Amino acid sequence: MLTNGRWRLQRGETGSGTVIGVAILFPALMIVIVAIQMLSDSARLEQGIQAAANRAARTASLCCYYTGGPDGAEQVAQASLRGAESVNNYNQVFCNNDFAGSSEVIFIDVNGDHVPNTADAGGHYRAVPPGGTVHVFVTCRVPSQILGGFGFPGLDAERKAVAVATVDPYRFRPGA
Repeated sequence: MLTNGRWRLQRGETGSGTVIGVAILFPALMIVIVAIQMLSDSARLEQGIQAAANRAARTASLCCYYTGGPDGAEQVAQASLRGAESVNNYNQVFCNNDFAGSSEVIFIDVNGDHVPNTADAGGHYRAVPPGGTVHVFVTCRVPSQILGGFGFPGLDAERKAVAVATVDPYRFRPGA
């Protein structure tokens, strides 16, 4: 209402300040929501990948007498990672690479020396070092659609997990 050349609000009129405030805050609120979604997806992915690596390292440290070969600890760790890949798909952890194929299993003895996973000249594999450690390195290339549900170009991420398990030195003792 115009009185004395000035605009005056009548009772009940609030103007457009509320609408402008919401219009300014809405995009910022959406950016915060998307960022929180991306962070939670990233944390879920890293936890799934780390759990798979931990499981593979522990399985390799307990399972076998030899490092390589058809029934060696390395193959058992790879099988554990292949099983974890299907569990991770159930938990919506998808990788663009071969989860088990891109992993690496390394054995270190008590002295800190690397124990090879390959056969020697006679075709024999080395024993898993009792008291040593098993290191499993896993890499997962995550598609950008998984992080936050949006396909931002150039956002393809690579997550890496390292797991270490100690080989029980008494695991092959005969039972009493």
